[in-house]
Formats: sequence, C-alpha cells, structure tokens
Amino acid sequence: MTTAVYFDLDLTLLQYTDDFETIFERSVPDAPDGAYERYVEVLFETFDDLSSTPYREAFSAIVSEFGVDSDPNTLATRHHERELEATTVPESTRRALETVAARRPTGILTNGALAMQQAKLSRHDIGDCVDAVVVSNDPDVAARKPSTEIFDVAEAALPADEYIYVGDTYDEDIVGARRAGWDAIHVGDDGPAGDAARVESVEDAVARILG
Repeated sequence: MTTAVYFDLDLTLLQYTDDFETIFERSVPDAPDGAYERYVEVLFETFDDLSSTPYREAFSAIVSEFGVDSDPNTLATRHHERELEATTVPESTRRALETVAARRPTGILTNGALAMQQAKLSRHDIGDCVDAVVVSNDPDVAARKPSTEIFDVAEAALPADEYIYVGDTYDEDIVGARRAGWDAIHVGDDGPAGDAARVESVEDAVARILG
C-alpha cells in the first residue's frame, strides 16, 4: 500500500526572518498610515478570489487609494524580492524532507501565488526534492485550502492509496486534509491543544510518518 506525503510550504517547511509588515515597509518606504492594512485586506481578497496576480492587485489598490508615487508592477516586483530575502529553510527541516522523499512519494501543497511559491522553492533548492507541487492560485489548480478540491488536485498529481498532510495552520491544513479523507500532522500551535495530530516540528512529523 502506497502512502504519499504532502507538506505545506509557508511556516511549515519555510520560515520567515522578518514579519510581513516589515517586509512591506522595505518594499514601500514611507508608506502612508493605513496603507499596509489596506494592502493586506486586498491581498487576501484576491487570494480568495484565486487571482493569479494578487500582489499586483494589492499594490494597485494602495497606489490608487493612498497616492503612492510608484507603479504597481514595480512595487510587486520589489516586494517579491524583499519577501524572498526574508525566507529560510532550516537545515533540520531540509534533511527531514529529503528523508521522507527518499522513502515515500512526496509533494508540496500550498496556498499562494504560483510565481512566488515557485521562486521560494527555487531559492531554497527544495522543489527538486519532491515529486509534485500544487499551488492554489495556479490557474490550473484554482482552489485553496481548506477546500477539498485542492486536495483532489494533489491526489491526481501524486496517485497513492493513502495520503498524509503536514501543515502549520489548523483550520486550513488539518481540517482541510481530514475533510478530504487524508491523515494530518499539525506542526502549528493553533487549534485544539489536545489534538493527537500535533507535534513540535517537521522532524517530529517525519519521525511519526516513518516510524
């Protein structure tokens, strides 16, 4: 019986060295008061609408509404670079991913913009470790966790008898995976404290999967 393993990307395999507001401030120096909050609001709206260009649309909103003197495409490109600079994959996490990928069909299943998520995988050289990558706002996917549709796409990309999902967000990752009929391992600190799916790290998740 084949068991495939999928991992979430952001805040599961990949961590941030700065918070998102700091990254925004580096992308838009001297941004007017309220611009960051509006940017986040539009960004999440466009993510939910499955836009393929959520960053550009969010920056378009602050340019038009706050009079920011810059081109939205320029801001989106700059932010893309600043966000990538603020990402890291711990070596222990990389080793855990490589270990499970050597023994199980393995993929990455992530919400996000296709170009940005692919850039993160490329920057940290982890895309080649896995057999499949499924990104919510890829037009060929067009579904976001916790929707069962994105897990269906993942199953089609990596056929197996059973599936395990490792993620940090309880409602999106753990609840979504369980609704799709998958097992799930939770490496976050939200959700029910006593949930048996919770572990401390990706390394602990891999030990449970392979144990």
